[in-house]
Amino acid sequence: MEERYFNYINKILAFYENEQSADFENGIFKESSSEEMVLRRLGRAVKDEVCDNLLHSRYAIWAHDLINILDSSKDAIRRHDKPGALQQIERALNAIKAYKDILTVFDGEFYNSSDIFRGYAMHLLNLGDANSVVIEKDEIIRRLKEYSRVSRARLPRDMDCSIKNKVLRIFIQNPAQDMQNDSVAFEGWLLILKYWLSEEIDYVVLDFEAREDLIQKYGCPEACHYNRFLYRLYNMTRFFPTWFFVNESKSDVIFDFMHWVRSSDMKLNNSLQERPDQIDTQRLERQAEAWFVKHEGKSLLSKRWNIDENKLFNQLPTGVFIKKIAAGNAVFSRGASAIDMWGIDKDGQTLHLIELKRRDNKGLGVIGETLFYTALMYDTCVAKEPIFSFGKYGTAPDTSDMAAIKNNGNKFGSLATHILAEKYHPLFTDAAAELIRDGLKNTGIEFDRATYDFDKRIL
Repeated sequence: MEERYFNYINKILAFYENEQSADFENGIFKESSSEEMVLRRLGRAVKDEVCDNLLHSRYAIWAHDLINILDSSKDAIRRHDKPGALQQIERALNAIKAYKDILTVFDGEFYNSSDIFRGYAMHLLNLGDANSVVIEKDEIIRRLKEYSRVSRARLPRDMDCSIKNKVLRIFIQNPAQDMQNDSVAFEGWLLILKYWLSEEIDYVVLDFEAREDLIQKYGCPEACHYNRFLYRLYNMTRFFPTWFFVNESKSDVIFDFMHWVRSSDMKLNNSLQERPDQIDTQRLERQAEAWFVKHEGKSLLSKRWNIDENKLFNQLPTGVFIKKIAAGNAVFSRGASAIDMWGIDKDGQTLHLIELKRRDNKGLGVIGETLFYTALMYDTCVAKEPIFSFGKYGTAPDTSDMAAIKNNGNKFGSLATHILAEKYHPLFTDAAAELIRDGLKNTGIEFDRATYDFDKRIL
């Protein structure tokens, strides 16, 4: 069979190498509307191939469209219609370029597919304003209110944004702030805009005011916030590689930062003592954590997410330090920075992270927090090439939670992350959450969100 096909292929190539083949076109396919259908037919062929339903004639029909378009350009040249000829040639070129890009995507092991889509986004941004459609921030807000029917919808005052040719441009003026501040909580805002203005936004390009004075610095709050901001940007590029990009002028900043992190000995915090039962505290979220981790609520979490009730903990510290755990070595913010609740699946293979919110604490910053904690634990406990490792305070034995998370030195097979809140921001709907779920799938991470009522003790 293989020899027969090789023989056919050689005959076809030999014929078209001969000058006598000029002006010949095999008349097998007679479908019309080549100009309108050439890209659609390419899409149909490729999608069928992906689904293992390929009819090779699909590509032949697409090729027939190219032939028709190029023949039309030749006719236009004979009529001395240069604009018409150029238009047809441009159509054929675009179809071939699309085919080339599609083939590159299939060889993602050797090529970075995100570079293709980055190129599209940058091209659209670099077009002159005369040939562009631009939507400014006030109009973005108006459409957000209209589409979501949330009359009080707004955007952070200090976050500049506009849309040009379906590319959302975001500029962060002061990135060296706590990630819970609205003006730097970019993950939540851009995901919400990408969902609600899906017809207006295909890509997102984020730019920021670089802080050269904080590069590879650590130990002070500003540097810690800035370092964490750069790591969050890196995470967004890998979670959403087909539509989120950092402005080209800042790509080296991210690359150099991640190179520094990967080439350094980065340590995570270590719990110093067993977590007390705080069910009687006046701090509302600690109260809820205690009920879910140390009281009847643990059975609800176990039933919902298959978590082992004996391996359910709260307040996992997420400070990151260089070489050793010390205030002067802090790379990411430390102190109260911690994952609210976490646990291990009954099969012992899946690590679960739970970001908890109580009552009216429903800001969109929860999205950025969740993605940050998710990436941090993935790069510590799951990734084949971890970036971080757990540190140690002196010779003190591990607490029960640290012994569980270290997992006898073994990686977890998978990671699942959850948001658990009594209320959600009105723009953060279940449908909007699908964008997060789709993005985390790129690294094999599961995501969902749930609602609880602490007063009624229900999940």
